[in-house]
Amino acid sequence: MQSFNEIEEQLGYFIHNNSSIEALEDPYAYQHGVTVSWSKLQPNQAHMQKHVLADYLSLTALCSQILVNVKSGHYQEFVRSTEIVLSHIRQNTLLPDSTLEDVFNEIRREMDVQRGIMAYTYS
Repeated sequence: MQSFNEIEEQLGYFIHNNSSIEALEDPYAYQHGVTVSWSKLQPNQAHMQKHVLADYLSLTALCSQILVNVKSGHYQEFVRSTEIVLSHIRQNTLLPDSTLEDVFNEIRREMDVQRGIMAYTYS
């Protein structure tokens, strides 16, 4: 659980201090509810992104292996949840009308799901 907390803290810093979003100009995107996208990261921001991504991937790979080993019925939910967080770390998706705080709140919710699955697995 401590590792999840540490990575969540890193993600909060990364999202709030090293990321930005910008309005889309594409009218097609507006028709589908997508109004913002991630701004291109500067080299130092991309370095931080890679570091946080590597830490998160290491943690979730270990957790996934544990869930597989114990034949958890929550494995697919865990995978779905990690995919959402990964999309925000990688910043490779378009976003609905969102702010950086909305994005971080979604990350926090998904990490709570992941912590809950792992806590349930060990209870």
